[in-house]
Formats: sequence, structure tokens, C-alpha cells
Amino acid sequence: MRIELIVSDDRVLPELTVNSEVIQVKIGTNHDFDDILDICAGVLNNEQLTLIYRLWTDDDFPRTFKRNGNELTITARDN
Repeated sequence: MRIELIVSDDRVLPELTVNSEVIQVKIGTNHDFDDILDICAGVLNNEQLTLIYRLWTDDDFPRTFKRNGNELTITARDN
């Protein structure tokens, strides 16, 4: 399952979308990891939360960045 962290310039409330293909965590530029944990608690497992954390904070983690309008989508880079 693919995990996408989507940061938007104008998002006010964080949002979590989960389906069979992708987990999308949508946040605004003013949100922090505590906001992510609040919306993911009880929905995602520890492995999924760890990947989101690495996408958010780990400069050495291989990531792909894609800009689409006012959104920046961050995903793990395929090897």
C-alpha cells in the first residue's frame, strides 16, 4: 500500500483517507506531527505511522516530491 503525505498551503484541518491502494495524510503548512498522530491514532498501525514520520522528518530517507498546484505530495521513493 502506498502512503502519501500531502502538504497544502491552504488546508485548515488535517485529513486522513484510507482505501485499498493508498493512505493519504493531508495537512496544512501550520500542522505538526502531533496533528498527524491525532487523525491517524487507532486507524494506522505502527509500521504505517513510522513511514509517515520518516516522510515528514528524515532527510536521509529516499523520498519523491511532486508539486501539484498548491499541494506538495511526498512519497517513499521506489528502489
